[in-house]
Amino acid sequence: MDFAALSKQYEEYIIALRRDFHAHPELSFEEERTARVVCGQLGHLGIPHVRLAHNCVVGKLVGGKAEQGGRRLAIRADMDALPITEEAEVPFKSEHEGVMHACGHDGHTAMLLGAAAMLKQAQPELGGTVYLCFQSAKEVGGGARGIVDYLLAEGGVDRAIAAHLMPGLDSGLINVEEGARMAATNNFMVEVTGRGGHASQPELCIDPIKPLCRIVLDISAIPANRVAALEPCVVHVGRVAGGTQGNIIPQKATAWGGFRTFSTQQRARLPELIREIAEHTALAHGAAARAEFYEGSPVVNNDAQSVALAREVLGRHPVLTPASLKPICASEDFGMFLEQFGGFMCFIGIRNEKKGLVYDLHHPRFGIDEDVLGPGAAFFALYADAFLNGG
Repeated sequence: MDFAALSKQYEEYIIALRRDFHAHPELSFEEERTARVVCGQLGHLGIPHVRLAHNCVVGKLVGGKAEQGGRRLAIRADMDALPITEEAEVPFKSEHEGVMHACGHDGHTAMLLGAAAMLKQAQPELGGTVYLCFQSAKEVGGGARGIVDYLLAEGGVDRAIAAHLMPGLDSGLINVEEGARMAATNNFMVEVTGRGGHASQPELCIDPIKPLCRIVLDISAIPANRVAALEPCVVHVGRVAGGTQGNIIPQKATAWGGFRTFSTQQRARLPELIREIAEHTALAHGAAARAEFYEGSPVVNNDAQSVALAREVLGRHPVLTPASLKPICASEDFGMFLEQFGGFMCFIGIRNEKKGLVYDLHHPRFGIDEDVLGPGAAFFALYADAFLNGG
């Protein structure tokens, strides 16, 4: 089936969906309407689907030529928006004050529904099963695990793929490369306990704020001082709290932050370094420190075989043009899919200076070049067809 030509027939449908989602954004775990619209569209297409916890939706399309043991592919799109007030003046501007689709998830959801419509037409010729995974709560984490567990209960899939619209690439370009493409992320909390009292009598107190300030500086310097120069690593502190008034030395002071890495070794090592710095620095000031760590998303690691087929598909059907892109230190919970099943996440360019679409992800004026949505949906369908039919 000519999915490239078919995508042109569905272009208006895909764009209309994207604009509807954009006008009605919903925050993580609150995607009630979005999930309802997705279920309605899948139902209209005649695709069986289930609504999981936290507003996740999974459609299941079994090909007419799917034999016992046939291949299984998961395609994932995220649905949640961000707590940002939109400043872009577009006809479909967010109707929800303080909430905006500023990361392209409206486009991801629309593309996957477009791909679902095309694959439904091709269903008699498909030699396997496609799971259409619409995920909630990507921005805060929490949605991916439920879908991964559902797929495992279904017997698992052989591969999982996803796309992210990317303003770092010009419109119509696509980046799909093997290896680590997005970083793993972990969060942490460091709490320093001293002895509170009146600021006029420091000799009777142990100030927790001073060692915490030193700790923040030293753990932020870990990438420069404790990690190999050619190994990407980021450590950041985004919140510090301590005390209630300028003349009171508090009992405790706390910092919250995170770190991002591209290797499992560094990811395992950084908590040890942070805890060591915190405890020893606090002790040098007569205080005590404790650190807690919270595991986030794993590395988005594209496997070579999955990427090779994507490049082969694009070579035969140039709906988008391959381009290079450096790894991104931001994180994506799609890494959970790849950790379990293998596959890839690609990046589709949406930057178009002539249209004024130049703003980065999470910017209040963020926008996407809608001309790429049809080709993006076509790429999903083309890859599914190639993979399920023996590619």
